[in-house]
Amino acid sequence: MDLAQFQNRINDTIPLTRALGVRAEHYDGQRLVVSAPLEPNHNHQGTGFGGSLYSVAVVAAWGSVELKLADFGLVGNVVVQSGGMTYSGPVAGDFKAVGQLPPEHELARLQKSLQRHGKGRLMVTAEVYATAQDGTPEGNALATFEGRFVVQDARPVA
Repeated sequence: MDLAQFQNRINDTIPLTRALGVRAEHYDGQRLVVSAPLEPNHNHQGTGFGGSLYSVAVVAAWGSVELKLADFGLVGNVVVQSGGMTYSGPVAGDFKAVGQLPPEHELARLQKSLQRHGKGRLMVTAEVYATAQDGTPEGNALATFEGRFVVQDARPVA
C-alpha cells in the first residue's frame, strides 16, 4: 500500500484525522512518520493539546502496524488495546509523530501468529517531535506514546 492510498484510507475510516490535519509522510518498513499542524490542535495556552498529540501519536503507531500488515501481504483489523502517553515538553508549533515498530524478531513472531491463527499482539511506540524548518523531526521527543495493538481476522490480500 503506498502512502497516498494509506492517506485516503485513514481520512475515510478515521474522520478525526481530517480535522487534526494528519498527513502520512514517510514509511520505511520500520517507522511511519505523520505530521499535523498546530493550528487545529492547540490548547488554551497556544501549545499542542494533549488529546490531539495523543491522537496523532496513536495514528502513527496504528498506521505502522497497518502498513506492516500490507508488507506481509495481509489485511486485518488493527485496534489499540491499551496505551499511555508521557508528555516531556510543550509542542509550540507544527509537529511530527514517528511510529516505531519493534525489532525484527518480534515482527517475525507476529507474522507467524497471523499466518497460523489470524491474530496477534504487538507493542508499538510513537514519539512526537517539533517540526524543523526543513520539515524533519527536530530535537528530543516532546511526548511518547506506548501501546499494545491487537490484529484480528488477518488474511491474505485478495
